[in-house]
Amino acid sequence: MNDSEYLCPVPQDQRPLNEYKKLKESNNFFWCIQDKYTYFRSLSTIFVSSFLFSALLFVISSFSLNNIKYFFVYSIVTGLVIVTVICLRSYLGWQYIYSRLMEATVPYEESGWYDGQIWIKPPEILLQDRLIGTYEIYPGLQRLQKTVIFLFILLLGVISLARNT
Repeated sequence: MNDSEYLCPVPQDQRPLNEYKKLKESNNFFWCIQDKYTYFRSLSTIFVSSFLFSALLFVISSFSLNNIKYFFVYSIVTGLVIVTVICLRSYLGWQYIYSRLMEATVPYEESGWYDGQIWIKPPEILLQDRLIGTYEIYPGLQRLQKTVIFLFILLLGVISLARNT
């Protein structure tokens, strides 16, 4: 253990750096901060699987297949909604970790009985946390934010196109 381990009263699971490592190791959140190719490949995999899942649900629920156009439109809209929710969930999770890393103080609870304490980060830990936040998390947050906005616009476009035809 280094000196910062002895000086930090925050429990291990409530430290921002450990929360970041845990989120980075999670399969649900890891794809968001990868390179662009992996990010878009993961995003397209999520969309295709959610499209196929929703199409299967529509077929099982005896959706009228008389008008195949509406079947595909509903499947696409459902797939886009699922992808948007997953991206929004990932964005909120990374935003929480980003804000915890960038703050100079860490609120924590020692015993879990709502005995809120605040620990002020030493300059070297604050610098390390802010570097991780700025160079590893922030680009992924920006990409996720743009993706969510694009998905909302695409979703509205598909819905309005389906209503007009």
